[in-house]
Amino acid sequence: MLIVYSPFAFEVDECGVSSRRIGVEPHKRPVSHTVTEMNMRTRSAIFYEAQQPISVEDVELDGPKAGEVLVRVVATGACHSDYHAVDGHIKSATVPMVMGHEAAGVVEEVGQGVTAFGPGDHVVFAIRPMCGKCKYCSSNRWNLCNGIVKEPGLMVDGTSRFKKLDGSTLYHNLATFSKHTVVPEWNLVKVQNDIPIEKLASIGCAVVTGVGAVVNTAQVKEGSTVAVWGCGGVGLNVIQGAAIAGASKIIAIDVADSKFPFAKKFGATHTIDALKNDPVEAVHELTGGGADYTFEVIGKPPTLRQAYDSTCPGGTACMVGVPPTGGEVSIPMGPLFLDRKLIGSSAGTGSPRVDFPWFIELYRQGRLKLDELQSRERPLDEINEAFEDMLSGEVARTIVRP
Repeated sequence: MLIVYSPFAFEVDECGVSSRRIGVEPHKRPVSHTVTEMNMRTRSAIFYEAQQPISVEDVELDGPKAGEVLVRVVATGACHSDYHAVDGHIKSATVPMVMGHEAAGVVEEVGQGVTAFGPGDHVVFAIRPMCGKCKYCSSNRWNLCNGIVKEPGLMVDGTSRFKKLDGSTLYHNLATFSKHTVVPEWNLVKVQNDIPIEKLASIGCAVVTGVGAVVNTAQVKEGSTVAVWGCGGVGLNVIQGAAIAGASKIIAIDVADSKFPFAKKFGATHTIDALKNDPVEAVHELTGGGADYTFEVIGKPPTLRQAYDSTCPGGTACMVGVPPTGGEVSIPMGPLFLDRKLIGSSAGTGSPRVDFPWFIELYRQGRLKLDELQSRERPLDEINEAFEDMLSGEVARTIVRP
């Protein structure tokens, strides 16, 4: 019998005496096991309310239950999607919450019934689940999976795995702003361990959301013109996705000119400072009548309208940025009548088990910039400073190392 304790497994004889520690070698698979109800102490970044700093605290973490996996988080990206709750762009009703979603790590323990992962496996987190049973998974639209019925911020069984030291509940989704986290197995993609796992931290959000919006959602054609509003971590991946797709002109638009050197490194051929120029007029001038594809990666109605107005007849405007709670945009019907399209892209319309290995292969070939995306590293206790890095425009992505 194999008894699994967090974070290691021990082999026991018939008398229940442990003989040696096992289960930490890469890819070792337990033949049979039971999971204890014991918990462990870890350190996590907790969001309490908008307009307040995130608090980094010691917390209690329950071990994985059936169908769940305990992961040691090696690297996690400071993404604007989390910061949208901090600055009030979106309203979060599930507080206090352990934050974080873009990450890679190493499996330390698996719950009952988990056979696809074992201790030592390298994994990348997928921001959307992949139940494999709902109508979206069944039609290869994994990014829209709704097969998991649960309360927001809780696991499938309606409970949380995180607690404060006083025993009160902490809500969480992937909770990667933590030294350890427990997630459903369908939120993980196993990857080969020949690349340092920290290099792959941004694949599950910034890369799949940005590159995926180009190749999966909008399906940008070779030789077409592209304009991108917002040159943060996701916007840079839209830009490099357009370069991978073979776009002839890639126009980067932002209000922070400090971001333009990054944009050019990732494939932008032109830049527009929206504080100094009308981006709609500038895009029309650069493209001779409007871009074939435009991408709004900020999540604001005015910039989405600009992106739509910058398309040519037959062009496509794609919303990638997270919209504000209750946000709306108004568009004229005349241009829409000329075969223009306004579409949305959720998680890059990605299929993580297919797309992640592809991204890794592109990285091996030198065609996908992951090293360049990771501008700075910080420890977990500096999570607020990591977000300040993001807002300053001086980094492509700050990677937090719990």
